[in-house]
Formats: sequence, C-alpha cells, structure tokens
Amino acid sequence: MALQPIDIRHQEFSSQMFGYDKKQVRLFLEQIAAEYEDTYRKTEKEFQKQQNLQYEVKQEAVQASQAVEDLKRREELISRTLVFAERTKADIIANARKEGENIIQEAEIKAKRAIQEAKQYLGVLEHQYVHLKEQKRQFLLQFKVELQTFMDRIGKDPLLTKDTEILLDREFHQIKDEIAPKTEIKQNNSEK
Repeated sequence: MALQPIDIRHQEFSSQMFGYDKKQVRLFLEQIAAEYEDTYRKTEKEFQKQQNLQYEVKQEAVQASQAVEDLKRREELISRTLVFAERTKADIIANARKEGENIIQEAEIKAKRAIQEAKQYLGVLEHQYVHLKEQKRQFLLQFKVELQTFMDRIGKDPLLTKDTEILLDREFHQIKDEIAPKTEIKQNNSEK
C-alpha cells in the first residue's frame, strides 16, 4: 500500500506512559523512508532518460553536421564536372539543411518537453518535502509540549520537596513504632 500525504497527516500513534509507542513511530518512519526512496529512484530514472535524450540529440546533430559536410564534398566534385550536377547539388544541400533543421527542431522540442516534465516532477517533490518538514515540526512541537507537561508534573510531586519527605518519613516511623510492639506480642504468644 503506497503512503499518501493524507496518511501522513492523519497518522495516530498510541500513547504509552512516557510518550508514543517507539515501534509504531519507527515503523511509520520506515514507511516514509521507503516511499522517499521509491520517489528518489524514479527521479534518478527520469534524470537518466534526460541524459540519454541529450546524448541522442548531440549524436543526431553530429550526424547532421557530417551529412552536410559530405554533401559539400559532393558539391565540389560535381561542380567540377557538369553544370547540371551543380543544380542537383544545390537541391541536395537545401534538402539536407531542411532535414538537419527539422532534426534539430525535433530534438529541441523533445529536450524542452523532458526539461518541463522534470521541473514539474521536482515541483511535486518540493511540495512533498515542505509538507514532510511541516509534519516533523508539528510533531516536535507537540512532543515538546507533552514533555514539558511531564516535567511540570514531576516538579510538583511532593516527594521532591524536602519538607514533604521529612513529614512522610515521620508518619512512617510513627506507624512503624505503633505496629512493632503489637507484632512482638503476637510473635511471643505464638512461640509459647
């Protein structure tokens, strides 16, 4: 099941005594990491396709350039022999130039399209990144508030103040002193 942004927004973790269930949080983070890794791989494939396309465009340009040079050599050879060959040469050159321009135009259109698609994809990735960053910020703020609440409760605990501890110790010793003689009498009676 692919992780959707709404799943991340509405993810709930069960609470335990000291915060969220670490296993659930770790599992959720692993799922996010897997989604991100998948997205990263797709981006890498798109980048590789773009690199290949650029290479093909360069190769076609080199081939077109070589074709034009070849036609020029033919032009020189033909111009030495016949006037009729001169006319043919002009037609061949014109056609080759048109074909070269068409190839270059097609390559430029393909390159622009690939770049536009990559920009759109990067825009989606940027949006997802910003959203994840905001989710993290919100989580940390909420966690900080909960942690501060626990710290306040601990700070207000009566056992942490020396006066209360002394008072509780006195009460414990009084109860102990009251119970100890009774326990000794029972113990002596049971031994007899």
